[in-house]
Amino acid sequence: MTAPITTLRLLALACLVSTGPALASAFWPGEVVNVAANDALMIRKWPGAQSKVIDAYPNGSPVSLTGRCKSVTTNTSFQIDGPESSAKKYLKMKQSNVWCQVMTADDGLGWARGKYLKAQ
Repeated sequence: MTAPITTLRLLALACLVSTGPALASAFWPGEVVNVAANDALMIRKWPGAQSKVIDAYPNGSPVSLTGRCKSVTTNTSFQIDGPESSAKKYLKMKQSNVWCQVMTADDGLGWARGKYLKAQ
């Protein structure tokens, strides 16, 4: 009976080892786009133009996206972390009044207008 238990333990360990790195990061790579050369994308505490600015990134900066976006017009959230192409994700993100959650430089979370972010 020891052999089947050992085999099961080895299989369980193999599953953990093989899936560990894929589960380690919940963030998607992105980039700041369409921001004027003399301006920066403001990262805000909450999704909304009146929310406190907690960080800022110039055009072309890499960002980490959580995959969560929210339309403040309809108050609905949606995910952009599925298998669809980056072009389809960007079409959703650039809709009017859509904010997407990003990780800030100090590992906090903030929100930015989706039309200035592009998922890679």
